[in-house]
Formats: sequence, structure tokens, C-alpha cells
Amino acid sequence: MRLQAEFENYKKRAAKENALVRENASADVLLKLLPVVDDFDIAVAHMDKAPHREFRQGMELIYVKLKDIMKKEGLEELKSLGETFDPYKHDALRQGEGDDGKVVEVIQKGYTLKGRVLRHAKVVVGKGKKD
Repeated sequence: MRLQAEFENYKKRAAKENALVRENASADVLLKLLPVVDDFDIAVAHMDKAPHREFRQGMELIYVKLKDIMKKEGLEELKSLGETFDPYKHDALRQGEGDDGKVVEVIQKGYTLKGRVLRHAKVVVGKGKKD
């Protein structure tokens, strides 16, 4: 019975280690895809200047599919704008005019993977209003 209990414990430990390895591999791939998502963010923001409506719609469809796949893998965008600066979620690039200690501009979006910060958001933090 002792041998059987040890074997059961081994199987549970091996399953946990396997899950951890899969999660880390997923995080590496998603981290490599984030620059592509950033480029799509910029492209979609400037779509109104695209000459062909079909091209614009195609780009939007690709963008939606990519974000959907990433969301299914557990990736979520950090909500930063207007939030209180948190050094565990944000990288402050500079200070600007706005509410003291609040994020007033997002330079680059941050993301979490299954509740863990994958990439910190690069932000501008308010230092108070000019008088």
C-alpha cells in the first residue's frame, strides 16, 4: 500500500510539473507575439487613412482573431488609464500633467497571463495640475 501511495504522489507531482512547463512555454510564445499585437494596435488606430475598405476590414478581422486566440490562452490586457500607479503592474516612463499618482497616458499596453503580469504597461504618471 505504501508503494502504491508513493506512486500516486509521483503521478500528481509529475502532472503539476508538466502543467507548469506547458504554462511557461505558453508564456514565452505569447510574450513573443506581443510586439505583433502592438503593431496591429497602431495599424487599426490609423485604419481610417487606408485607401481600400476591404483591406481595412481584412486587417480588423486578423486583429480580432489574434486577440481572441491570445485571450483563450489566458492573456488579458491590463487596464491602466486612470488607475493609481502600481509599480508591480506599470513602468513609469515620465511624469505629466494630471491627477497626482494616477496613470494619465499609456505608452505601451501591459498584459497578464492567468493573473500573473507578463509585461508591465509603460505609462505616464500624473504629478498634479499646473496652476
